[in-house]
Amino acid sequence: MILFRIKSKLLLYFIVLVVLLTSVGFFFYNSSEKLVIEYDRSFERFLLLNDISKRTNLITENLRGYLLDKETSYLKDYKKEKLKLIKDQKRLSEEMNSHDITLTNYKNMIDSFLDECDATVGSFQKDDINSYSNHFNGVLKIAAFLQESTLALLNNKLTDYQNFYAQMEKQNHYYKLLSISLFTAAFFLSTLLALWISGGITKPISLLSEAAKEISKGNLAGEDIKVTTKDELKPLTETFNQMRSNLRQLVMEIKQKSELDKLLKELELRSLQNQINPHFLFNTLNTVSKMAYLEEAEQTSRLIEAVAAILRYNLSDFDKASTLREEVRIVQEYFYIQQTRFGERITFDTDIEDECLDIEIPSLILQPLIENAFMHGVESYEENGVISLHIYRQNDRIYVEVIDNGAGMDEPVKRRLLKYVECPDQEDGYEAEKLKSHSNGIGVKNVIRRLQLFYQRNDIVEIYSKPMHGTNFRLTIPEVAKGGRELVKNSYSR
Repeated sequence: MILFRIKSKLLLYFIVLVVLLTSVGFFFYNSSEKLVIEYDRSFERFLLLNDISKRTNLITENLRGYLLDKETSYLKDYKKEKLKLIKDQKRLSEEMNSHDITLTNYKNMIDSFLDECDATVGSFQKDDINSYSNHFNGVLKIAAFLQESTLALLNNKLTDYQNFYAQMEKQNHYYKLLSISLFTAAFFLSTLLALWISGGITKPISLLSEAAKEISKGNLAGEDIKVTTKDELKPLTETFNQMRSNLRQLVMEIKQKSELDKLLKELELRSLQNQINPHFLFNTLNTVSKMAYLEEAEQTSRLIEAVAAILRYNLSDFDKASTLREEVRIVQEYFYIQQTRFGERITFDTDIEDECLDIEIPSLILQPLIENAFMHGVESYEENGVISLHIYRQNDRIYVEVIDNGAGMDEPVKRRLLKYVECPDQEDGYEAEKLKSHSNGIGVKNVIRRLQLFYQRNDIVEIYSKPMHGTNFRLTIPEVAKGGRELVKNSYSR
């Protein structure tokens, strides 16, 4: 993409302005030059007619002196003036309209005048007194006619000159109006061009300044600045927009990391609050399990092992991601404990595809969902309570469903929870205690938000529930959790 630099724009503006003003000046110079030339031609015609009149008088006087005194000097002067008159006659033919009858007669009279003069000189040199006297009288008559014709032509030319002068006055007035119009148009055109160029420079700078002020106030949500020019301001604006986008992304990542740290702290705190010296209790359970095994109380030993396994998993490092296989193993231990407690009142059903279990997942995800299904779904059932765990793959997604046939959610609770799933940053005081497990205090919202942060998407959870028709928590997990892995590296490390 070609960048038109600001320097080039300014140079182009001044070149256009100079060319425009020069063109206007040249137009008026050319017009005035035409008027001057026309005026000079008219004046030259007057002078030419005046010269012809003087030449005829001089030729007549020199011829008279030659006839009277027979001096050769008069003859030489006569010949010189004769040549000049011939040249003036040629100029007259060139400069004046040859189709004018008066002018044609005038030129013919000059020819007759010169012929009579030559005839007079020839007769005089032959001493033919009667002949040169007649010819000289003809010279005088033709000279008189030439003087009268010259005055008539001058009078006509003066009349034409008056018309020309009036026309020139009108033309000067027209040129005056035209000059004012052209200079006004040139002024407004140059002003508009200057405003266009300066606007193209100052407008992006003003937008950048306003955006910088908004950023200084902490507002990063403005729209990108759009620049239509292709000068140095374009890459500057694009860099500024990229910088603001990077700042928004950085702030979002910081908020997400802060929120994740808060959730993990809450998870650890809840776990610690519900444990009394957990390591001592874990070691005690191991001792009791071994004693029950030695006393051949195998069911009691198995139950204690299940409790110990859950306790060990809850004592693990929550900063590190787990796998779906580990989560399923802990859920199965939880199933065993509740099955032992409630007997045939509760049925646990699993349908799990083994090849789906090695994907990474945040720690302690399935157990809170299973506990929620038990505590708020089927715990009050005297019989026929069912909790199902289904794990399967469709295309490039792995689906985890926790289904119960309990009382289901009422509409307000479901609506608030779904709103939280879609917009976790706009929580409206949801009744968190209704969605917490009684055993470890980890809320369903905590689970949902950690999944969203882990996989960098909000549509990770779907909830289907109707009163008296049970509840289905459905998790949608990308099979290749690249975002999750990256988030684990960035946000689960402290």
